[in-house]
Amino acid sequence: MTLALIFYTWAVFSGRRQGLHRKHLIIFGAGLICDFLGSYQMNLIAAAYGKPPVWHSILGIASLSGMAFHFLLALTASCTNRAEAANVVFHRVSISIYSCWLLAFFGGAVAGMMRMNMIP
Repeated sequence: MTLALIFYTWAVFSGRRQGLHRKHLIIFGAGLICDFLGSYQMNLIAAAYGKPPVWHSILGIASLSGMAFHFLLALTASCTNRAEAANVVFHRVSISIYSCWLLAFFGGAVAGMMRMNMIP
């Protein structure tokens, strides 16, 4: 999950500063893969210790979906060579999706730490 945070933060803010380029697509893809794999592992851990909070599951699914949408937007812009037109939409949604993702990231950490206090 930490790698997803690093890649996703790097891609969002680097893409915002430099404009959308193919290297950002690669970084986004790496972040998305790390987030998916991290979420899968966290799901396995949560299943071993009980269900995660419902709010975190909903927020996690929404943020992973948002990140996938963000990646598809970057991919579309890159493949159609319409990066300038996509930059406007891309930068409008990037901070919102990134903020939602951060809520899920830190919310999961807090929920996990609270749960650790309950385990004997």
